[in-house]
Amino acid sequence: MLTKLATITFIAVLSLSPPIQQDQAQEIAALRRQVQELRQQQEQMQQELSAIKNFLQSLMQQLRPQGAAQEPEIPGLIGATVPTAGEPVMGSSSAKITIMEVSDYQCPFCKRQALGTFPQIEADYIRTGKVQYMFVDYPIAQLHPAAARSHEAANCAGEQGKYWEMHRSLFTNPVAKDDASLLTQAKSVGLDAAQLQSCLASGKFTASVQASVQRMEALGIQGTPMVLIGLTPAPGQPMKVVKYVYGAQPFGAFKAALDSLLQ
Repeated sequence: MLTKLATITFIAVLSLSPPIQQDQAQEIAALRRQVQELRQQQEQMQQELSAIKNFLQSLMQQLRPQGAAQEPEIPGLIGATVPTAGEPVMGSSSAKITIMEVSDYQCPFCKRQALGTFPQIEADYIRTGKVQYMFVDYPIAQLHPAAARSHEAANCAGEQGKYWEMHRSLFTNPVAKDDASLLTQAKSVGLDAAQLQSCLASGKFTASVQASVQRMEALGIQGTPMVLIGLTPAPGQPMKVVKYVYGAQPFGAFKAALDSLLQ
C-alpha cells in the first residue's frame, strides 16, 4: 500500500513539474535578457565616459588664463574654410567678424553656453554690429540619438520665419525626445504646428543636417560647442577660420578672441 502511494505521489510531482525543454527555454530567455541589459549598461557607460571627457576638456579650457593664446588642438582647423551658404544668420552682414557656433541642441555644455555666455556676446558684439553670428548643426548621434530631430525642427521653423524663436526654445526647455515635444514647443513660440509636423514627416532637412555633421567631422571637430571665428566673407562665400574657442567657455575667452581681431 505504501509503495503504491509513493508511486502515485511521484507521478503527481512529475506531472506538476515543467518539462526539461521548457526549463531550458526559460533559462535561455533569462540569459538573453541579461545580455541585453549588459549591452544597455555598456552603451550608457560609453555615453557617460564621453560626457566626462567633454566636461574635463571644457574645464581645462576654463582654467586657462583669459586672453592666453589657444594651443592648436585640431590640426588643420586654423586656416580651413567653412561653407556659410544656407546657415541661419544673426547680425549685420557688414560686421567685420563672423562667428560660427557648431552646436548640438541636446548637449548640456551647449545649453550652458547658449543660456549663460551667448546673451552677453549678443548684447556686446552682435547687436552692436561688430559680429555676425551663424549656427551650425552638429547633433552627435552617439551621445544624443534624438538630437538630429531637434535640428530638423529648427530648420522647419525657419520656413515660417521663426528659426531663432525655435532655436531659443530648444535650448531653454527640457530636451525634446520626440516629435510631440517638438510640436508643443512649436506652438509655444507661435508656429503653425501642423505645418511643422508636415515638414518633419517629409524629412525635408534630414539630409542637410547630416551633411552639416559630415562637414564638421571632416574638419576634425569631434565635440561641442565649438565656435569658429574669422573675417566676414562675401555673402554665400566660405569663411576662413582664424581662431576658435572650444567648450563652454566664460565670456572673457570670447572677448579676448574677438577683440584681438576687431583691433
